[in-house]
Amino acid sequence: MLENKSMSGKFIKSFILFIVIPFITMTVIVNVLYEKVLVSHYNEKVQQVMEQLSADLENEIKRISLNVAKVSNEEDLMYLVSCWYDETDSVKKLELYTRIEAKLDYLFAYPGDINSILFFSDNSKVLKYKYPFYKNEDEVRQSFLYKECTENKDKVFSENNFSNFKEGSNNTVEFLFGISPRLKFYGTDTKFIYFEVKTEVFNSIYSRFINDKVGKMVIVDENGKIIISPDKKLLGKNISEIDYLNEGNKNSSNFYKYRSQDGIQYISKYTSKESGWSVIDIIDYNALTKDTSNIMKIILVIFIIFILLFILYSKFFFKDIIKPIKDLIHKMNKVQEGNLDEVVNLNSNLDEIWELGCNYNKMVNDIKQLMLERDLKERQRSQEEIKALQAQINPHFIYNTLNVIKLMAAISKAEGIRSVTDSFMKLLSLIFKSESTFITVKEELEYLDNYAEIMKARLGDNFNIVVNVDEEVKNLYIIKLVLQPIVENAIIHGVNELDENKDIFITGYIEKDRLILEVKDNGIGMDEEQIKKIFESDETSKRSFNSIGIKNTEKRIKLNCGEEYGIRIKSEKNKFTKVKLILPVRKEQEN
Repeated sequence: MLENKSMSGKFIKSFILFIVIPFITMTVIVNVLYEKVLVSHYNEKVQQVMEQLSADLENEIKRISLNVAKVSNEEDLMYLVSCWYDETDSVKKLELYTRIEAKLDYLFAYPGDINSILFFSDNSKVLKYKYPFYKNEDEVRQSFLYKECTENKDKVFSENNFSNFKEGSNNTVEFLFGISPRLKFYGTDTKFIYFEVKTEVFNSIYSRFINDKVGKMVIVDENGKIIISPDKKLLGKNISEIDYLNEGNKNSSNFYKYRSQDGIQYISKYTSKESGWSVIDIIDYNALTKDTSNIMKIILVIFIIFILLFILYSKFFFKDIIKPIKDLIHKMNKVQEGNLDEVVNLNSNLDEIWELGCNYNKMVNDIKQLMLERDLKERQRSQEEIKALQAQINPHFIYNTLNVIKLMAAISKAEGIRSVTDSFMKLLSLIFKSESTFITVKEELEYLDNYAEIMKARLGDNFNIVVNVDEEVKNLYIIKLVLQPIVENAIIHGVNELDENKDIFITGYIEKDRLILEVKDNGIGMDEEQIKKIFESDETSKRSFNSIGIKNTEKRIKLNCGEEYGIRIKSEKNKFTKVKLILPVRKEQEN
């Protein structure tokens, strides 16, 4: 069985099912797709930036390496350096140094990227061009760079120096180059040339690529140490010590997200195949996808406005449709309960609702008219039935009555003949004198007195009728001939078969705004099956005064008084039978 649901509930559920859920689903899908597009475009852009940055750094390394190699291949310069080693005269030695310095100034004046140059001879003499910033002579001789260069002649080597880093200081990475020239020229005894490059050389290249459109970039050398970073605290650290950078070593992807308590970081990585240096870009994922967040906010505002418009529309919808329909249902329930005076006034701007209310009012009015016509016809039919009953007194009853009169006359009991005849005449007079359905209880009891006189003459003066009716009850109106069938049934089928003590008690009183008339006898009684047959059978005894049985009597009560009224029978075998008539308290005759 399908569950009934209200129109408003269906309306709201339909709105959620077909509008809200699809809207939210589409918003989420569009957001995810747009976020992927943003990330994809960012990957392409940052990849180009990292490739270009890496290429520029490599070109700068190559340029510096060429300059380093160029120094070692300058015949005049190397000859002057060798002469400076061997010269003992201080004046000439100063003159030689001046010439050497002039040549080096000429070579490196325009780039301006050299801090200092040191020439180491085979006999441990050292020529210094500018004072070294990073290492002294002994530190240079003990360095990895010195060893590599002396073992590989005419090959340029470089080294990033982190040995001078101090905790909490504003450290910078030292970029060192070196070459050990072959003894190609006469008198050239230089074993190793040491170059200190200014850090600004690489930082200036790095700064050209830093802007708001990319994240924070760090440069990592071939050993995994950070050599350039906007965060000075990271300089000199190995990326394995930093969780979000070490994550890139664990997977092969050059693009990945790292989740932490501080948020989500999006990492991009590019490694040069020539130098082995890596460029790593770090950007906050929320900053990267801020456009999607802005779009989501706009969509959320639009959705809220849409919901507010829907609520406003629903208010008018419920006012013009749902509320009038609920009012109509309420009125229909009242009509179902029997109240036909419920007229609906549907305040709606919709023609369909207004027409529905008009049709409802017309329907209720038609039902009232039909019920009035039905009641009128039923009452007319009931009156015609009474008239027919009045005209159709049982012939057997009249025959038996006249036969009694005949027998009494035969035995010359004139007083009895007069009494029976008088009672019969009064009985007929009461029956035919009024066409109204209702008479007073008093008139009904008078009718029963005459009827009892006749029945005593017929059956013998061997039963008693005891009447105990309140005076206020006697003036109330009841349906004509409503007690007679009950009393007749008590006489013929109840006490008549007893040998003695044949008593019938008639009681009348008011209980809970209802008139109660009880007919009780001490006859043979009935069982439940017999009581049931009385209300189901239409048969009447040929010895009865008229054709109104108990079943028809109850029909007349319900027809004229209502379904809540009628007859109740209670009986016990060989003990008693009590018939209770439940009637309305009517103080006036019917209209």
